[in-house]
Amino acid sequence: MFAPGSIPPSRAVSPSNADRYSRKASIVLIGMRGVGKTTLATIAAKSLGWELFDTDTVFEQQYRTSIADFVTNRGWDAFRQIESDILHDLLRTYLTGKVIACGGGVVELEQNRSLLQAFRLHGLVIHVLREKDAVLKYIRESTHFPPYYHESAKEAWDRREKFFRECCSFEFVSLTVPIPPAPAGSRDTVTPDQTLALKPVEDDFFRLLRFVHGVDTNKVSISHHAPRSYFLSLTFEDVTQAIPKIEDLSLGIDLWELRVDLLASLDPTFLAFQIAILRRYSTLPILFTLRTARHGGRFPDIPNDETAANNLDALLRHALRLGVEYVDLEVTFPLSVLEDIVSLKGNTTIIGSYCDITGTISWTGPQTRQLYDRIVQMGADIVKILNVARSFEDNLSLRQFVATVERNPKPIIAINLALNRVLSPVSHPLLPLVSSPGQISFFETQSILYLTSLLPKKTYYLFGCPIAHSMSPTLQNTAFATLGLPHTYELKETLTVEELSGVLSSPNFGGASVTIPYKRDIIPLLQHISRHAKIIGAVNTIFPIPGGGGYSGDNTDWRAIKTCLLRYLTPANVVTSATTALVLGAGGTSRATLYALHHVGVINIYIYNRTRRRAEALAREFERLDPLLNIRVLDRLAVPLPIHPPPTMIVSTIPATSAAGADPVDGSQLVDIGLHSDHLSPAGGVAIELAYERRITSLLALSQEKRDAGIAWAGVEGIELLLEQGYEQCRIWTGRRAPKTQVRQKVLEVYHRSWGRDLRERTADIS
Repeated sequence: MFAPGSIPPSRAVSPSNADRYSRKASIVLIGMRGVGKTTLATIAAKSLGWELFDTDTVFEQQYRTSIADFVTNRGWDAFRQIESDILHDLLRTYLTGKVIACGGGVVELEQNRSLLQAFRLHGLVIHVLREKDAVLKYIRESTHFPPYYHESAKEAWDRREKFFRECCSFEFVSLTVPIPPAPAGSRDTVTPDQTLALKPVEDDFFRLLRFVHGVDTNKVSISHHAPRSYFLSLTFEDVTQAIPKIEDLSLGIDLWELRVDLLASLDPTFLAFQIAILRRYSTLPILFTLRTARHGGRFPDIPNDETAANNLDALLRHALRLGVEYVDLEVTFPLSVLEDIVSLKGNTTIIGSYCDITGTISWTGPQTRQLYDRIVQMGADIVKILNVARSFEDNLSLRQFVATVERNPKPIIAINLALNRVLSPVSHPLLPLVSSPGQISFFETQSILYLTSLLPKKTYYLFGCPIAHSMSPTLQNTAFATLGLPHTYELKETLTVEELSGVLSSPNFGGASVTIPYKRDIIPLLQHISRHAKIIGAVNTIFPIPGGGGYSGDNTDWRAIKTCLLRYLTPANVVTSATTALVLGAGGTSRATLYALHHVGVINIYIYNRTRRRAEALAREFERLDPLLNIRVLDRLAVPLPIHPPPTMIVSTIPATSAAGADPVDGSQLVDIGLHSDHLSPAGGVAIELAYERRITSLLALSQEKRDAGIAWAGVEGIELLLEQGYEQCRIWTGRRAPKTQVRQKVLEVYHRSWGRDLRERTADIS
């Protein structure tokens, strides 16, 4: 049994944190030929709205010849000198607002390496990697570039790797994804259909940029009012072994601890791929931990030796270069290493740790307080002291120790097994070995919390009428059961909103979903509503305010719509001031749709609704939200639409079916409002259907028609919107991420079982 302790992150700013990288600073990509620098630069430039420079392209434009022909006629040395001049001009001229992709051999010259090292003091120099075998195969088959000089491509790779790392500020692994071939005669560097396939690469790259720039540092909330948080140590020799189990392993946790000392290799490239693979399959933050033998790990204890200290420092610097969210530093590491990593941490949170696996320290002894002070003084953001609790009295001693430091500048938060509130370590039966003895699973911690009355059973509801066909009980009850939570979710159908007052006052009321007709009527019963719900004018989620302060209301519909828009919107259709969107309908969910579109940056929005007056009133109301918003109402869906350029986002908020003309399958038929294939932009886009009484609607059929024609349109079914808003509700109520795979599988199973039954009572509302 363990009893760690930790404190919230420090607000102090390290020297490297003080706006080192401006969001406007140019981005320079370096790396071997064939790793995808130009493709990545194209994606980044389109998404950021910046100009792209490729040093190879600049060379060929200036000299009007291919690199292969130039090298054949004048040799590599002449090319390298010209390449150096080009790099010098680009880096000196374009300090901001540009994406610059460099040739693979740009690091060959020392003067270039010095130039890149100087540039990274204020701008981003990112070393791009890809799977070595795939890159070498590409190089062998490429006819665009001349062969390497007196060496193979593999030898050049191995020799240059050190140079790339000496020059870069961060490292990014562009994991290979299947890319469809470009159509014959295409002039695009990256076609719209290819950008759709490259969406995972774009997501990974912008996750790194958001972290570096502090836009989203992906940290676990550990304030006093935050929900309990947990982390799981991955004890695999290779992260790829965890991928088939990643969904199960991540249930309930907030953070991955990558036990680097247990990995098969400490090679920097191997580590870079370990981090990249974990990020591809999970959005959770990562804690980079090297546990030494003295602290129960497999990394050798660091002798009082300069070489050993330098090697450790290089390894931890590499963790910062990979942009991990957390790094664990043992307080027994050499002082020079601790000072160096803390000074360079950037947006990485430093956990200063001491793990006593022998149980020799005493919580009430003076050495523990000295240890706490030492970790604080070394500049750690979080203090973790791990001790072996051999009796219940040891846990009481822990509480006494905590009481002595709670009023310090860095107040401590007590952690003790299932009773922990902050970053509690848990295990999982699917792990090859436990990280530390005595750890239990997340599921077991919830059972203990329930049995000790620290996790009281709550009842959640769906308020509305009619709601007999709702999928929400299946969604939320599956989430609760999978997470090991004792809660239940029920339907509460009433004829008036006033009848809900009794349910709200129940002592075991945990929260509720709200659907028609009460999304607006419920507001007078609430003591607080979120800013988003106020603007939208509708509440679909309510929950008790901590401390008995009444009830709060929020809206997750707009978040679900925004999530789906961003998930499928490719760099080819990045939102600009010219982007247009079309909203079908002017009912309740159209308000959430307009708000979501505004949040992704769309300012040119068109509404088509059967009743023009209602659409005009909605447009006038939302135009007051932002003076830049330009919302127009269409009288009809003409061909072509009077929208220029054509919409790349279309969201339907109207019922997809009607009872007229009975369908032999489900007693309904698809509603035809006049949508036509020509209404969908030839540049591709996203079509979202909010109704879920049919999986395939008229809008989704048209988007699939475009896909079949090779145009990158993504169709999002209404059932996916139902799931997304439900995931967000689960997070709000429980503080836990919904187990998406298990929930989705169960909801679709129930959804398909109801196929063929009378679904006519279902509406376009997504609750």
